[in-house]
Amino acid sequence: MRNLMLLIVLLLAGPAVAQETVPTTAPDHAPWHSGKYWGAGAQWSVPRGAFADDFSSGFGVQGMFNYPLIALIDLSGSVGWNHFGGANDGDGADIWEVAFGGRFALGAFFMNGEAGYFSKVDQWNFIPGLGLRYDHWEFALRTKAVGSNAWSSLRIGYYF
Repeated sequence: MRNLMLLIVLLLAGPAVAQETVPTTAPDHAPWHSGKYWGAGAQWSVPRGAFADDFSSGFGVQGMFNYPLIALIDLSGSVGWNHFGGANDGDGADIWEVAFGGRFALGAFFMNGEAGYFSKVDQWNFIPGLGLRYDHWEFALRTKAVGSNAWSSLRIGYYF
């Protein structure tokens, strides 16, 4: 599963390098940003470690925020719901998350670091990620990185 996620990100990296930055009439945002700050997304998640013993892959929806602070740095955040199916005929889990942090953006490519809280597992966590953002669309690979309750997610989002 990790190899599939890595392959998807690598295939999308080529257009990020080739994207041209065109001057825009609005000086308050980066050329790729187009002034779209609020979005909605869907994600697919794969449990890792001890979390994978109790739960199978899951899905979720998120509300997203992305605001350009300076030329290379954006503020980012999200609020979302995730559902993981139970492994071995066990019960599933519904987990709410709230995250806020920053992004280092190079054209369409970005790397982010966010701090987030996850209900059900009752943990604060660091969420590293990377992805591509084109005008309205975002494709991101994120991971809940700390503790035994860990998972990686592939998120597709649309900014309004």
